[in-house]
Amino acid sequence: MKAVVLTATGGPEVLRVQEWPDPRVGPGDVRIAVRAAGVNFADTMARAGLYPGAPKPPCVLGYEVAGEVEAVGPDVHAVRVGQRVIAPIRFGGQAELVTVKASSVLPLPENVSFEQGAAFCVNYATAYAALIIMGGLRPGNKVLIHAAAGGVGIAATQIARNTGAEIFGTASRAKHDAIRSHGVQHAIDYRTEDFQAEVRRLTDGVGVDLIIDPMGPTSFRKDYRILRPGGRLIMYGLSEAMDEHGRNIRKAVSSLLRLPTATMPWWNGARLLNQNRGVFGLNLLSWWKRDGDIDRITAPLISELLAGQLQPVVATSFPFTRAGEAHSFLAERRNVGKVVLMPS
Repeated sequence: MKAVVLTATGGPEVLRVQEWPDPRVGPGDVRIAVRAAGVNFADTMARAGLYPGAPKPPCVLGYEVAGEVEAVGPDVHAVRVGQRVIAPIRFGGQAELVTVKASSVLPLPENVSFEQGAAFCVNYATAYAALIIMGGLRPGNKVLIHAAAGGVGIAATQIARNTGAEIFGTASRAKHDAIRSHGVQHAIDYRTEDFQAEVRRLTDGVGVDLIIDPMGPTSFRKDYRILRPGGRLIMYGLSEAMDEHGRNIRKAVSSLLRLPTATMPWWNGARLLNQNRGVFGLNLLSWWKRDGDIDRITAPLISELLAGQLQPVVATSFPFTRAGEAHSFLAERRNVGKVVLMPS
């Protein structure tokens, strides 16, 4: 099979299409002929050598696929050959064939394209874990979604909209119409406006109930200051350490050095008792590794996907041979929605 191989850590040029052995199909396994594979910021960070837990090169990245079942192993009865499916996978997704446990496979509705299917598992699981499981989002809550035009941002906006929340979202001004179309009521241009001051202005100084932030320590402190009593901050990334070329050494070093100390005042027990705020860290890969799957996150979302209440958005797709361009497109933050790779 053909696969997008990370040959070494570095810039987008280290991604190469190579021939790799077809994955085996064991008991309880399903092999999927991949029609589309998602690209996530975690892929770009793994490529740059900044993602803990990523396999050492040479390896195949990719955490989610959409395609058709090509083969099933012994004792698999709930999944049939030829069925349209989506599945999360811990690395190895950016290949023509992947093997996953049958229990991880989810049906892909006929009205959802393969490209949209590849935009579902990681983005919507991350958003649901942050907003609902950790954040406890309720109708009427005020929520600030950073990077609201990205894959996770749009997923989070749709989930928050369906919950009945009041949504604040940061994005460059050119993307404001797009994020409003998915449910953002208060769009903030992070390039020209101070989001902390703008949230305070829009809420008459009250602040928000929930914030999800993939950026890094520069914004985490500001987030914490605009939480109202009972508010929760969910940190789920370090994208400020990346630029359009991949790892920005100066930014990466600065962010990694500041990350431990940026949060130190928050863990003072006396302060926490008086401030009535909560801070969570979310890493989907480590959650996945501990639980063995992400079923308890994705299962509640399937009915909404089938009903059309969740609609994955694809910014653009690239063939495997242009995987480096896909990484650059994502790192340059040119996307509104998901970036997807196609085998051909």
